[in-house]
Amino acid sequence: MKFSSLLRQHWAALRLLLVLTVIVGIAYPVFIWLVAQIPGLRDPANGSIIEANGRPVGSSLIGQSFTDADGNPLPQYFQSRPSAAGDGYDPLATSASNLRPESIVDTPDKSSLLTLVCSRSKAIGELNGVDGLRPFCTGGGVGAVLSVGAVLGESVGVGTSVAGAVGVACG
Repeated sequence: MKFSSLLRQHWAALRLLLVLTVIVGIAYPVFIWLVAQIPGLRDPANGSIIEANGRPVGSSLIGQSFTDADGNPLPQYFQSRPSAAGDGYDPLATSASNLRPESIVDTPDKSSLLTLVCSRSKAIGELNGVDGLRPFCTGGGVGAVLSVGAVLGESVGVGTSVAGAVGVACG
């Protein structure tokens, strides 16, 4: 291949890169932002910010905690999904708990996903006057983990951290 042909191809590729960068990196995002500013779309597109005394205090799209001064849920309000953001429902620190379905063993510094689900289910059941217990939970709202030995009939305590956990059982 001749040098002039190679130079022409690289020059064409560079021009295409610049054109696509302007179209996809600048023009398209600006167009979408302008469409989002149409009345009726503007508030949700900008985060549905709630203001009090001229200061942003939250978003109507992020849950709120309806509790009394002691932190107990108020039964007259719908209790939204639990939040792992900052200190509760903090719109500036939205995040996840990083717990996964396989998280079934409690550690000294962090409860497992199973125990969190069991305790929250029990608390909501008590708040609404129903049985909030779930399978795989003890009566106290703690996740019950069985080891391989427990499945085979050996004596292993509830919540025991044993390598090779096979499943969970009701307590």
